[in-house]
Amino acid sequence: MDHTWVPCNVYGGLPPFAIVAGNDSDGDTIYVGRAYHNGDMLPAKIIPSKQQAYVAWGGEEINKHDFEVLTGHHYCWIPESGGRVPPHALRVGQTTDGEPLFVGRGHYHGSLTPGKVHPSHGCLYIPYGGAEHKLDSYEVLVQPETWVSSHGSNIVPGTILAGHDADGDAIYVGRAYHEGDLLPAKVIPNKSCAYVPYGGHEHVKHDFELLAGYGYGWVPDANGHVPHGAVVCGRTNEGEPLYIGRGHYNGSFTPGKIHQSHNCLYIPFGGQEVRLDHYEVLVKA
Repeated sequence: MDHTWVPCNVYGGLPPFAIVAGNDSDGDTIYVGRAYHNGDMLPAKIIPSKQQAYVAWGGEEINKHDFEVLTGHHYCWIPESGGRVPPHALRVGQTTDGEPLFVGRGHYHGSLTPGKVHPSHGCLYIPYGGAEHKLDSYEVLVQPETWVSSHGSNIVPGTILAGHDADGDAIYVGRAYHEGDLLPAKVIPNKSCAYVPYGGHEHVKHDFELLAGYGYGWVPDANGHVPHGAVVCGRTNEGEPLYIGRGHYNGSFTPGKIHQSHNCLYIPFGGQEVRLDHYEVLVKA
């Protein structure tokens, strides 16, 4: 996952690609941060226009001058409640007892304020107006694009469904190496393996990565073209990017590799690498 925590203080500027969390009651922008307090690493609300940062702890809103700012790309916020967090929630830190803490945000008195999701307390705590406030319903920060190592029939929560095999078995989005290329793969848990198209043939893979996350969709395209936001899955050994596509073939809905220089989608099916000129492309919304 591509995220970075950048050390900052209230008197300096924000780093590039700082993650916006929400807004204060007066409309000032709030960013995602974290800071230490009494041994806990806590999510923080950063308000550059006020030269202030705050954490929620022990019933109070605590001011912090030194903190870290979260930077990166491809984040989104997922609704949750009751101390729960979705798969791939961003773990920010932990308590002195070792309990993980996550970034959440909630509406309060005209603000959209970030704070700490404390699972054992069943809530989100936010710093606001000098106090620590408890919210039962909130949104959790997740970074949706995650490639998770797997093998056999193992499927992680949030794995992207790609389609189905000719016999109806579910197919998920994956990728695997073959002959130096990192290739899109069709992963079929009921068959305990994955398949990639290469060199005219379908190749079986028992070790692969699964794509898991949120905010994806499929967009029609053709002839090697891909739309804005298309997900780069891998590359050839010559450096050409490969994208994830899917197409209908012999009663299946099968994912494969969009090879732009070949002007098509290749899918693995029935032992062969099958060429399709019309397909759908996986994109990040």
